[in-house]
Amino acid sequence: MVKRISIAGIITLLLSQPYGFAKEVSLSGDRHFDDGRIDEAIHEYEKSLQKNKKQPEIYFKLGNAYYKKGNLEKALELFTIATQLKPDYAEAYQRMSEVSMQIGVPDDELKVCLKAVQKDPHNADAHLQLGMIYYKRNHSDEAKREYETTIGLDPKKAEAYFNLGVLYQDVNTHDKALEMYKKAIEVSPNYDKAHFNLGIAYYQTGHIEESISAYKRALEINPMYADAYVNLGIACFVNGKYSDAIEALRKALSQGSNIAKIHYYLGNVYHKMDETDTAIVEYKKAVEANSKLVAPHYNLGIIYLKKKMADQAIEEFTKVIILDHDYANAYLSRSKAYELKGDRVNAQNDYNSYQHAKSAFARIYKEEHLSTYYEGSNPDR
Repeated sequence: MVKRISIAGIITLLLSQPYGFAKEVSLSGDRHFDDGRIDEAIHEYEKSLQKNKKQPEIYFKLGNAYYKKGNLEKALELFTIATQLKPDYAEAYQRMSEVSMQIGVPDDELKVCLKAVQKDPHNADAHLQLGMIYYKRNHSDEAKREYETTIGLDPKKAEAYFNLGVLYQDVNTHDKALEMYKKAIEVSPNYDKAHFNLGIAYYQTGHIEESISAYKRALEINPMYADAYVNLGIACFVNGKYSDAIEALRKALSQGSNIAKIHYYLGNVYHKMDETDTAIVEYKKAVEANSKLVAPHYNLGIIYLKKKMADQAIEEFTKVIILDHDYANAYLSRSKAYELKGDRVNAQNDYNSYQHAKSAFARIYKEEHLSTYYEGSNPDR
């Protein structure tokens, strides 16, 4: 006996076949994605969409694949389609927000992330992302609230503790920053940025040995962490460990970033060691790399003044004053250089300028020993 199939059954069968095929293709795409074969994954996901264009999950997966390739605009487009097909797709809203932040879509990122939180108020990642957006916009109270909400939802979110530490560090509440970085490390022991920021917080509270240990730990985790080498070198310098400071700064130099400041810091070490000729070489390299960096010019002038090389000292102090006409100490030091030459008129003029700058602006330029940079919660900081 032949079994009859109704017209409705035939239509159902025909409609179900493409979807089943699409699902199979999607699974194949997932395997390619998991194995790191992103182009093959994209090909499979697109094949799936050719069969059925109303699959929000496939648009989401395809968006992740394009994100992995670095095509953020295409990823954002695909995540947007996913939310249009599935208005309560919280994970897609979150990814839209992340991508918007990275490609700079300020009008959309906050709206998108707020929508993600509204759709799924118990999504810790969405609250974390919202906090990062608030931080980026300098809304510290709102950012703090979202980070704390994140921790309440998921106490294992190391990045939320880290970002709270950054907020506290921004307002010089170093004890609280220390506490947050330690919690981030407790949750994620190999969190190199948390160890790095912990080092700065220790430094800023006068715990230099602990600061050195934190930087060393960051470097154990990430041996290519150039900023950690820089700050390790500076901490060792302040602690009187000049050989260790030079070694760390030389390693930082080999990483190829912040060249001007590293040469400046090396100059400071050699200057402190009274190896003034080597210090001159380092300061000159600093201004060759960045002629607008004020401190190396000033320190070169000081060395030349000590060596009674008045003309060279005047030249360097003049460069400082051109770069920063309110730099009171530069006028005072140039006044001494003019005195050394016997030029009393210019010496008196500079001394008068020093008094004016000192009283009018109440600031004598002082270069920080420590790089004030620390890791922020914004991914592109």
